[in-house]
Amino acid sequence: MSQESIAELRAQLELQHKKLALIDAIDHIRDTAPDPSTMLTNIVNVLTDHLHADFCMLSLLDRETGEPELKTVNDRSQQFGQMAQLITRDMVKQAATVKQVTIWDGATIFPEAALAHFVKAPKLAVVPIIMGEDQCLGVLMLARVQTNFHHNDLELLSTAESQIDSAVIQGYTHNELQQHIKELEAIYRIDQIRDQSPSFDEMLNAVLKEVCSVIEAEMGFAMLYDHSGKRLELRAATHHDLFNVSPYHETIAALAIDALSRAELVSHNNLKNGLRSVMCMPMIMNERVIGVLGVVNRYTPSGFTGDDRRLLRAISSQMDTAIFENIEKRRLRQVLGRSVDPRIMARLLDNAGLEVLKGERAELTVLYADIRGSTSLAEQTDPETLVGFINHYLGQMTDVILANDGTLDKFVGDEVMALFGAPFPQEDHALRAVQVGLEMQKAHQAVREVWREKGMEVPPIGIGIATGELIVGEMGCAQRADYTVIGKAANLGARICSVAQGGEVLISEETYTPIKDYVVAVPRTGLKFKGVERNVTVYHITGLA
Repeated sequence: MSQESIAELRAQLELQHKKLALIDAIDHIRDTAPDPSTMLTNIVNVLTDHLHADFCMLSLLDRETGEPELKTVNDRSQQFGQMAQLITRDMVKQAATVKQVTIWDGATIFPEAALAHFVKAPKLAVVPIIMGEDQCLGVLMLARVQTNFHHNDLELLSTAESQIDSAVIQGYTHNELQQHIKELEAIYRIDQIRDQSPSFDEMLNAVLKEVCSVIEAEMGFAMLYDHSGKRLELRAATHHDLFNVSPYHETIAALAIDALSRAELVSHNNLKNGLRSVMCMPMIMNERVIGVLGVVNRYTPSGFTGDDRRLLRAISSQMDTAIFENIEKRRLRQVLGRSVDPRIMARLLDNAGLEVLKGERAELTVLYADIRGSTSLAEQTDPETLVGFINHYLGQMTDVILANDGTLDKFVGDEVMALFGAPFPQEDHALRAVQVGLEMQKAHQAVREVWREKGMEVPPIGIGIATGELIVGEMGCAQRADYTVIGKAANLGARICSVAQGGEVLISEETYTPIKDYVVAVPRTGLKFKGVERNVTVYHITGLA
């Protein structure tokens, strides 16, 4: 073998050793670096040393925008200022289009004026970081001022690139995992805020502070949708001064409306006049518009990122549930607050997901109680005394109903209407209604005694009860709604009440059938009621068996 061949083999062997050493160094960095930023910095430092470069920089392309982002630099020549003027963002974009390791001659690509600080025009080794066949992840650029890059250098850089692409993907995976952990931690903290906040407004403010902290925004806001007024209302903000300035508020409100109309997150960066960046996430649950959660002005000049958008989506998914539950609880309190016993209300609030206000068909029992001769009583009694009596009477009747887990439907003058079997199902709703009817008669006797001592003779009450399939739920409009029933059994109960004599509890046949073994009753047959074609049999309840 000739000396020339031996020298060539030795050169090849030396190159292979250098490749293995470079691969080993990069693998060691990937295995030991605590985070992606440190990993990339250490890889750039190793490449600078192994290639004897004067300058080395790594830029990665943003996975959403495709814009290059400078990740790390090794400025061995201490000429970063000059090199930064030469290697512009546009040049990095151009380098990202290169398909393989390429050498650029600085004398050709750089303006002559920009080379004034250099003894010689630097040579650039451009290394596109490509995953698969054509997915460019970023660009590695190395510069030498005194010496050129040779063939062996290109081979070393190609070897390095085959390791760097997987290192970048490893970094992406690490960041995605960290981002997922960040989301879970934020959701956990917001759950704690929801559980611990004493009031709805305090919860909103605490959540917004958490949102601003985790997304690194200057301000946060929440707008809730007023369904009666069909508009968004600002309910909370972490920086109130901003929203007192009309132009800012109008811009943010317009973006919030845009997010609602699209039913998707809206993000704008590079805004002007103090609003550098804004994100708005619509909150919609069960096809019901709840409002908009948003943040303003990320601390970084580039604005909100894809990770920020994912965070806001994750947080809003928790917030829309919390706000929806709060709205539903407020609706329950408004509609049923005076209609059910506080114990029942507590159960309803603990089970807001039951959607008790939504209309549904159910077999229920309805009770009506009415004072016989109330018109004459009103004509013979001065208004102040009459109001005092009516309030006392209605209060006593209500106490009996609520004490037996009935639901007060409404007062119509001196008439009392109550439901049994809703909002919570009650298997014994018919018997329960009859027991309440008997107790109401006793309670009214006590009321009569009180007012007789005051010189007022109070008439007795008649009670009618009916059972059947009814539609029950919240009925009304935005200005006023009631929890009530509609159906034939409701009409029948009112008709039965109208024929009940003072002191009587009359029930329908459908009420009597399931409870006949528990009551003492006298049938009354052949009754005719308006709207009912057949003759009706009712039962006069004289007591419990």
